Amino acid sequence: MQRAAVVMLALAALAGCAKKAEQQAAAPPAPGTPEWKIRNAMSAGPEYVVGGAKLLETVPGDTALPVLRPGTNDWTCYTDDPNTPANDPTCVDEAAEQWFDAWLAHRPPHLTGMGVAYALQGGQIASVTDPFKTKPDSGRAWVELPPCIFIMMPDARAYRGLPTTPTPGKPWVAWAGTPYAALIVPAATPSPAPATVPAPAH
Repeated sequence: MQRAAVVMLALAALAGCAKKAEQQAAAPPAPGTPEWKIRNAMSAGPEYVVGGAKLLETVPGDTALPVLRPGTNDWTCYTDDPNTPANDPTCVDEAAEQWFDAWLAHRPPHLTGMGVAYALQGGQIASVTDPFKTKPDSGRAWVELPPCIFIMMPDARAYRGLPTTPTPGKPWVAWAGTPYAALIVPAATPSPAPATVPAPAH
């Protein structure tokens, strides 16, 4: 009887340790840690994009952004932009990256093909007409974006006839009439970020 009791206690202790280890493994990483930043960047896009994407940390005013993880495909994902109140990580393909580089340099983008950017956590922009506005005008609110996909076309004529103000559930064109016009397409809410940080797919 004593031996059976000892065995039962040992099994209970092992089960408790296993449960605690499982809870610790499932617990989200602390905000600001490298693991949190990686998960944040990966939450911007679908698995087939983020699985092999290069991950960068968004640092305001810094042109050489810290690399959180090298990539193996043509996508780059960025962590949340601290300049906006919302959580707005993004993933961009090569053409969209050219668009963002041109926008940061205040020079017109000259795309040779369609650019695609995922923002599956949604986000905020300061203006639907001015691509360089960093804060809303006094008394105006941030423009809320649902989980969405940005599409940048090399020819602005592709946007003709489309709405130029936010339309719930429908595509609309932000910054119409400027070289930075982009089609915003509402998308489904993504799956939760992975509990572990995977290595890029090979």
